Amino acid sequence: MPKVHVLPPRIANQIAAGEVVERPSSVVKELVENAIDAGATAITVEIENGGLDSIRITDNGTGIADDDCETAFLRHATSKISSANDLFAIRSLGFRGEALASIAAVSRVTLQTQTEEDELGSLIRYDGGDLIEHRRTAGTRGTTIEIKNLFYNVPARLKFVKSARAESAAIGDYIARLILSVPQIAVHYVNGGKTVYRSTGNGSAKDALVSVYGISAERQICPVSFDDGYLKITGFVGVPDLARANRSGQTFLLNGRIIRSNALSNALMRSFDTRVLIGRFPFAVLYLNIAYAEVDVNVHPAKLEVRFTDEQRVSRSVVVACSEALIRSYVPTIQVNREEADDKPAPVFSVPDEARKVDLRAPISQPSTGLREETYSSVPRVPTYRLPPREPEERQRLEPIFLTKPAEPFSEPFHIIGCAFETYWYVQQGEHVFCIDQHAAHERLLYDALMARSAAIVSQTLFLPEDMRLLPSESDAFFTNKKELERLGFVFSDATETSVTLLAVPQINGTALKTAFLHDVLEFLSGAEEARPNDWFRDAIAQSACKHAIKAGERLSHEEIQKLLDRLTQEDSLLTCPHGRPVAVRFTKTDIEKMFKRVL
Repeated sequence: MPKVHVLPPRIANQIAAGEVVERPSSVVKELVENAIDAGATAITVEIENGGLDSIRITDNGTGIADDDCETAFLRHATSKISSANDLFAIRSLGFRGEALASIAAVSRVTLQTQTEEDELGSLIRYDGGDLIEHRRTAGTRGTTIEIKNLFYNVPARLKFVKSARAESAAIGDYIARLILSVPQIAVHYVNGGKTVYRSTGNGSAKDALVSVYGISAERQICPVSFDDGYLKITGFVGVPDLARANRSGQTFLLNGRIIRSNALSNALMRSFDTRVLIGRFPFAVLYLNIAYAEVDVNVHPAKLEVRFTDEQRVSRSVVVACSEALIRSYVPTIQVNREEADDKPAPVFSVPDEARKVDLRAPISQPSTGLREETYSSVPRVPTYRLPPREPEERQRLEPIFLTKPAEPFSEPFHIIGCAFETYWYVQQGEHVFCIDQHAAHERLLYDALMARSAAIVSQTLFLPEDMRLLPSESDAFFTNKKELERLGFVFSDATETSVTLLAVPQINGTALKTAFLHDVLEFLSGAEEARPNDWFRDAIAQSACKHAIKAGERLSHEEIQKLLDRLTQEDSLLTCPHGRPVAVRFTKTDIEKMFKRVL
């Protein structure tokens, strides 16, 4: 008896649906692409319960002829390609002929459509892949397709679907990128009866960007324009201040197709060079146009991954285009202290006459133990070292020590020597000299204060409430963790799926953590769904503490650094920043003597 047999078409379709229909957002993507290929100029997407209960898509495209309605639901049935040669120059968004068959196999589908030539439209219904009804009906030009009870007959798949809010966020993220990809099409997205996005469809890429990211983003973008005859690149890159904690702000559109590409993302990162902090990712919406024969989109059924014939050339072009856009349009804001605007003469170091009269054989003077700070005008003490009666013992050569947590940090009186490069402070304490990174030190203090929930106690009311635009992924994270954010010190009002109003924000050591901090937290949450609550809180706080800490090169007075060191002592902080970099490097007196060959 043979053991190998061919699966029935219904089971085969359910299995194959796993590659095409991964989640509700996959359904929306496939059906919207069909609407675009049909020449629609207006598309409406309506969902209920994250798309699991209902997905309804309406367009004003060409429609489907009645004779083609049943054929369209067969696997590998398509009107977009007809021969193998067409695969080498795919112009349409869809071409595999798998979407409708896969969707119908795992849901209940109702399709109503009519072409411009027909007087009557067609209505066709499928239930789990089986044809239930097909009849002529009155209608209007275009197509309306409704998907209900997605995955109702494949409980194994339904078990791994995320929450309705998470699925809504995934659909919203796709719709946002869709609006950017087709500014010439009016897109209306409705979730649970409420409008989330509505684009004008006037063909303006900038207007499409504003409809997704809000009017504030318009003031923080630089236009991109590049064309070398092989590749044309247009779009926008955000200023460095618009950089995000993840790549959610990067949208790449190739010949009108939404794609994901590590090569393009890395090229974008290189174009910003050192303009963004480590761990931050530039914002960009880039439209790439290239000959269809120079790219392969038939890599995966989802059609998000592509392969370029000359990927290195494409990457270099992205680097050049974005770099030129930043140089041409972005002028960083530099704050100048008017009181210190005048150039101060550099200190002149000279050897006073008194120093030449110092008796090198005199006994060593005892150093002061006070906290008095020395000035360059004071007479230097020239130390002398007497040779010991016998050779010093051989000791292992010590390198500068990265401090973790000394038993009693700065327990002895310390003396501030000075600052190098307006970043590194040198402090003497007993037999040790510490080189302290002011950014890492302040970052550690901010992190500790936030982790101790001190921000929840000190909440600063804003003089003018601030409206903050929420992306779909941020909206999901916001409503899921709203109570925790309120305990942190935020006060919200008028929260919707796309925006929220800030009435009060946490204040840490005089620094108000506003929309940038909240964006950082929400971006981390949207990409860390597997993390425990303490994990997301810790990592999000670490990112924000780094961003809001005193920067390297920011001039501090001796009084300010004194307060910073006092707080490090009082709060018994770890002497590493939240990312593991050292706050201070310690040199012993012996280490310095060895550098000058005074001891061996």
